Amino acid sequence: MSLNKQMMIFIASMLLILLIGTFALNLNNTKNFLQDQLSSHAQDTATSLGLSLSSNADPDDISTMETMINAVFDRGYYSNITLTDMDDKVLYQKINPKEMEAVPSWFIHALNLQTPTAGAVVQSGWMPIGTLSVTSHAGYAYIELWQAFINLLVWFGIAALAAILIVVSALKWMLKPLKEMEKQAQAIVKKEYLVQSKLPSTTEFKRVVNAMNVMVQKMKEVFERDAKTAEKLQKLAYQDSVTGLSNRRHFEMMVDSLLDPKEDTSPGIITLVRIAELKELNDRYGYLIGDQFVKNIADSLQIQLAYPNTLLARLNGTEIVAICPRVSHEKIKGSLQQLSRQIPEFLAQLGASDTPTRASIAYMDYHPGQTRAKLLSALDYAIQQADTEDGQPYYYSLEEEINSQTNAWRELIDNAIQQSRFILFGQSSYHHNGKVNDKEVLIRLKDENGTLHSAGYFMPAVEQTGKLAEIDQLVVRLALDYLDHHRQTERLAINLTRTMTVNESLQHWLLEKLTTNPQYKHKLAFEIAEPLIIGGSKSAWQFIHQLQANGAAIGIDHFGSHFANMRYLQDLKPDYVKLDTAFTKAIEQDEQTRSYVSSLCEMAVSLDIKVVAMSVENQAQIDAFNALGVTLYQGYHFGAPAPL
Repeated sequence: MSLNKQMMIFIASMLLILLIGTFALNLNNTKNFLQDQLSSHAQDTATSLGLSLSSNADPDDISTMETMINAVFDRGYYSNITLTDMDDKVLYQKINPKEMEAVPSWFIHALNLQTPTAGAVVQSGWMPIGTLSVTSHAGYAYIELWQAFINLLVWFGIAALAAILIVVSALKWMLKPLKEMEKQAQAIVKKEYLVQSKLPSTTEFKRVVNAMNVMVQKMKEVFERDAKTAEKLQKLAYQDSVTGLSNRRHFEMMVDSLLDPKEDTSPGIITLVRIAELKELNDRYGYLIGDQFVKNIADSLQIQLAYPNTLLARLNGTEIVAICPRVSHEKIKGSLQQLSRQIPEFLAQLGASDTPTRASIAYMDYHPGQTRAKLLSALDYAIQQADTEDGQPYYYSLEEEINSQTNAWRELIDNAIQQSRFILFGQSSYHHNGKVNDKEVLIRLKDENGTLHSAGYFMPAVEQTGKLAEIDQLVVRLALDYLDHHRQTERLAINLTRTMTVNESLQHWLLEKLTTNPQYKHKLAFEIAEPLIIGGSKSAWQFIHQLQANGAAIGIDHFGSHFANMRYLQDLKPDYVKLDTAFTKAIEQDEQTRSYVSSLCEMAVSLDIKVVAMSVENQAQIDAFNALGVTLYQGYHFGAPAPL
């Protein structure tokens, strides 16, 4: 029970006790007063009537005395008037048997009034001739007492109600700061940093609020420090100090993800800028001029290739690479030509036009499913061809590894959907003690020969043919069907593609599935790649929060591999994050990677976010991650994906 209710009950109880006691005291005083009045009334009547009878007393004239007794009795305030002689023989008696119907019998029994009998001697001269006894009737006293009871009850009821309303209002006003402190405490539990700017007027509450504000501020500072540390370590490990672009290590991490056919990736253009005779520029004008020249080229590339999700990296001292997903060579051609015209201008601005320094530019298509080695080999061939183009960008068309016949792919995918040849596989993540945490859903295609193909075989064609939305719905339907027919103890984790985060009709369809089937709550998790979070629209974030409101868990895939402000974790509050697979490859040998992953883990743990290491293949990797605070693992070390 809340403090507010306890205080209201206590104050109301004390108030009611006070009112009931006052009510009972007033009623008892009224009763005692009426009791005295009955006794006094009977005695006064007996005395006055006895004197009247004595002044006209004639033992033989009973009728006159009857007349006098009747005159007094008929007023109705007496229960009994009796005249007896000296031998206690009744000479005359009047009795009033009337009962007071206006007063409830329970009230009469509860407040029993005594009706005393008063007496007087009737004399004739100095000789006593009889005794007069008078008993008052209690009915009229009960009527007065009942009326007083009703009046007291009404007024005390009104007073009690008014007092309780005043107490409730006063307590709500006085305890209002407690509501704000409760919100602040709940925010702390949720790892949210809510500071109360308006301090309560009550001294004790003000002290508590000040203390909580200080605590919240300290916690916020700790999180901010962890976020800054993570960003700093990320820059040290993966950022080129001269240009501010990604370094080769980060490029290899990112390009592997972009080429991974299992991920939600798209084809695009990769561009390489190679600077020739840079050593001549450094030797003649110094390294500061050489670095500035390289930085000018990098800055121009950032401006010319400002497409969504573009990755720029400096591979070595003389090479800068740019990856532009979802961009065609026709679209990028003009930007690269503009860059080629700027390079001589950069040398002129630096006063180094007399040096033989120049830059070659080559660009080509890339597609998911290619290997990094083959892509870079083709790019190296293209840049050699660009050296003969007199500074003009050279486009090299690489033969696509996937089937370019769109209609044939569309027919193949449509047939596979109609014939139910898409199958769900699953790969579990495990706690360090071997207990299953959840199971990530993977889709496979069975061809007409019965051979199973991973997503890398068909996903590029799925995107080219515009079938991503259908495949997204298919994966969700198959997962829900599995939950309907199997008693699943661990959650199923489904990857959300870019299409799902931007297609509102698809979002509404999924949310409707969850709201109309509450049995799926807490049985599903949805994973979103970090680039989709960083560059996500307002509607995408709203969609994620709606999934959380429906009881689904949220995970972030490829976590930590992109340059981003990690404070977004505070706003999104995912249930878990999956480290990029590139960290697993470097965790054993690279000290900078270990430091960076350690800072990511500390920041996630401070927000109660679980961290999962991906693509774990041996115990040494598990030990390395475990030393950094990672407790969940997924990879072939625990087993290959298997059919659900």
